Order: sequence, then C-alpha cells, then structure tokens
Amino acid sequence: MKKREYKDSKKINNNSITYNFIILIFSIIYLFTESIITIISLFKKGVFKKEILSKRTDLGFDLIIKRK
Repeated sequence: MKKREYKDSKKINNNSITYNFIILIFSIIYLFTESIITIISLFKKGVFKKEILSKRTDLGFDLIIKRK
C-alpha cells in the first residue's frame, strides 16, 4: 500500500515539474518575441529612417565641429 502511494505522489510531482517546464518555455518564447518586436520598432523609428540632413555628406545626422 505504501509503495503505491509513493508511486502516485512521484507521478503527481513529475507532472507538476513538466507542467512548470512547459509554462516556463512558453513564457521565455513570449518574452523573446516581444523583445524582438520592440527592437525592430526602435530601428524603424531611428536607424532606418531615410531622412538625410546634410546633402554634402549624405549622412542621417549633422556633425558640428567647433574650432578654438
């Protein structure tokens, strides 16, 4: 009788571990995709913006050089 109870409790514990592992994997995948989407939206707003400020240098930003 005690052996059967031990096997049942071990089975429940095993199911709980696998259930927690599956939830953990789904959470990691969700957070990873969310961060990739955020990074892509930041690049669209800043780096890949096709606004040329200086026609002479063809840069997306202007540098101001001061001489003393």
